Amino acid sequence: MNNTESGRNKMEKTMERAGNFLPRVDESAGSPNAVDNRVVSLTAPASIAAEQYRSLYYRLERMRELRPLKVVGVTSAMPGEGKTVTTVNLALAAARANPERRILLIDADLRRGQVAQVLGIRGRPGLAELLSGECEVRDLVRRFHATRMAVITAGATPEEPTQALASARMKQFLKLVRDHFDEVYLDLPPTLPFADASILGHQADGLLMVVRANQSQAKTVNQAVEQLGGAPVIGCVLNGAESSATPYLKDYYQK
Repeated sequence: MNNTESGRNKMEKTMERAGNFLPRVDESAGSPNAVDNRVVSLTAPASIAAEQYRSLYYRLERMRELRPLKVVGVTSAMPGEGKTVTTVNLALAAARANPERRILLIDADLRRGQVAQVLGIRGRPGLAELLSGECEVRDLVRRFHATRMAVITAGATPEEPTQALASARMKQFLKLVRDHFDEVYLDLPPTLPFADASILGHQADGLLMVVRANQSQAKTVNQAVEQLGGAPVIGCVLNGAESSATPYLKDYYQK
């Protein structure tokens, strides 16, 4: 058996144990008070914003009736458009809607991973340490305290993030999470500044492009889609819109 096969078998065994960890809770997974207020799927589940994330999730569910969508990546054209908050809320909406499913949230932004900060959990070890061979999957995966959602953070920033994400080990890892989780959500780096999103985008079943209201420009979004080079973009998510943009919801909740 060569080293590649040996490494694959080892990762497969540790992934199987990680996939079966539920409902065990990792005590390092933080407390509700540490969660960013923008994680409305958890902090304000009855809010208009949380309802929008649920609506987004059920749109994906309808799409799943027509095509495979096990691995969903979320990106944006540029930094600061809200992709991480969108990914976290979407994954939490999935975990709450289907508690029997195994949901995995992966922070694949090795340059500026923010999932750990947003959820108030320990950031290391993470995906970067797995890809460098410093740890195994069982050392990374932890269940978020209030749900059955599993989380893998980004970890430390490697010297060459693009090379790490393009590695055979990353491809092997994504193949294995497909086998051991029902839904996987990837928080990807922004598309235009780096090649990372394009690399991982082609390994996902679908990509969502986060567009920030009054900030993202149509030209920039179009350039980002072009740079993804045929990766399966399945839609855009409008982020940061005023509640007045959806008066029907506002009126309903105020009655």
